[in-house]
Amino acid sequence: MKKMSQIKISGGDEGTEEALDAVDKYIRSSALENKKALHLRLICEETLGMVRAMTGDFEALFWIEEENGEFKVRLQADTIMDKEKKEALLSVSTKHENASAKGFMGKISDIIQNGLLSFDESAKLQQEYGVGYDFMTMGLMGEYPAAGVPMMWSLENYRGTLQDSESEEKDEEVDELEKSIVASLAKDVIVGVKNDHVDLTIVCK
Repeated sequence: MKKMSQIKISGGDEGTEEALDAVDKYIRSSALENKKALHLRLICEETLGMVRAMTGDFEALFWIEEENGEFKVRLQADTIMDKEKKEALLSVSTKHENASAKGFMGKISDIIQNGLLSFDESAKLQQEYGVGYDFMTMGLMGEYPAAGVPMMWSLENYRGTLQDSESEEKDEEVDELEKSIVASLAKDVIVGVKNDHVDLTIVCK
């Protein structure tokens, strides 16, 4: 396995420029053909852009690893969101929804932040603010977990569920996937959440 050194990043710009420099060095050392190098760089840019926009106090580790010709962009973070922070974020919005959760990567960010809330806290926010969790639940691997039970979300699962969906928003959601750089270039996006720990893996085609 060829692995890039882990870079520590957090919300805002802290660590993201260093991470992009490390990405460029890793890509050069991997001697990738231009198209693959561009795709990997774009996925890393989108991932780091998502982190930059996230709400909450957290530190994350970011790196790339390659095994048998398959590249994975990895992000591991702890304690991004709690109920009070999520509630404050929603209360300032006139529609009481997460206005930053636009586009595919915005929704991945929301999945991560919602996943760190306990089941009870998520349910209370849903009742109070009418927060939708369709995107999150459609990609879950298994049932919606109870508090403390690991949660796993997969782009592959979401695509399959969306294909079978009769939702009125289906065309809009399919269009959103097609317009997303990450959804178009990635083989899969997997979000794992357990307690206050998040593990994001983007598997490159």
